Amino acid sequence: MKGLVIARAGAKTEIWLPEEQRVVLGIPRGKLIKQGERIYAGDWVQVRTVSPHEVAIDAVEERKNLLPQPPVANVDKLLIIMSWREPDFSNLVLDGLLAQAEFFELPVTIVFNKMDLVRKREVAKLEKWVRLYESIGYPVLKTSVETGEGLDQLWETMKGNLVVLAGPSGVGKSSILNALIPGAQLRTDEVSEKTGRGRHVTTEVRLLPNPHGGWVADTPGFQKVDLPQWVALETLPVLYREFNQFPCEFNNCSHTNEPGCGVRAAVERGQIAPERYQTYLYWWDATRQVEEEQF
Repeated sequence: MKGLVIARAGAKTEIWLPEEQRVVLGIPRGKLIKQGERIYAGDWVQVRTVSPHEVAIDAVEERKNLLPQPPVANVDKLLIIMSWREPDFSNLVLDGLLAQAEFFELPVTIVFNKMDLVRKREVAKLEKWVRLYESIGYPVLKTSVETGEGLDQLWETMKGNLVVLAGPSGVGKSSILNALIPGAQLRTDEVSEKTGRGRHVTTEVRLLPNPHGGWVADTPGFQKVDLPQWVALETLPVLYREFNQFPCEFNNCSHTNEPGCGVRAAVERGQIAPERYQTYLYWWDATRQVEEEQF
């Protein structure tokens, strides 16, 4: 029998059985234990019944992808949730998450949440960011749980897919799911006034059933992007998708100081946003430092 892993918390594994339309506990057996096979939310597994409420997990089916942070397998779409304030928007964090999504080849939609907190004098600045990311091919939605703005469009984006919500703590991921999925009742928390950071509320990866089809993962929030942990220095340039439009004199150009760099020339001509190039330089330097420390 085939099942979908919908939650992992320590040794506890919850599995949805489509044939029986119910959730049971899963216990890894045999080869899986000997081989040390990891099991993630989103994995499809082969199981057999051992009691009314338990199944043995005999095998993990081949994954089409794996997002290791947060750990979810077989992701159809990544929704990167950012807020304009509480916590304040960081294009450095967003660009790091986008590069990570490019590395794992995950389709991305950017969601600017908490639109009700955007002041009138800030609207033009926000729209500039929206146009920037749309211009390089990322769909952008604007939402507010307080006013309901954009939630219908967000629902359509999620429908029928296994979707991961990712983003810093406090941006409203759990609040969005509470609004969109009746009965979710996920715990939410306020942003700390002292630090300006969200408190960690979600403590496990759990897939929630979308009433219109598919699944959505509510994941632990984080304030830090560990892009250098996953990406080699020579790979980073291709993860900024707009850079690939501008050829350089050297095939292995780092886009930092080489002569004949098409990317730096495009920045000077205004064809690449300087804000994106600055975050690229930050992640380049951070990745270079990590590699130097390793060797």
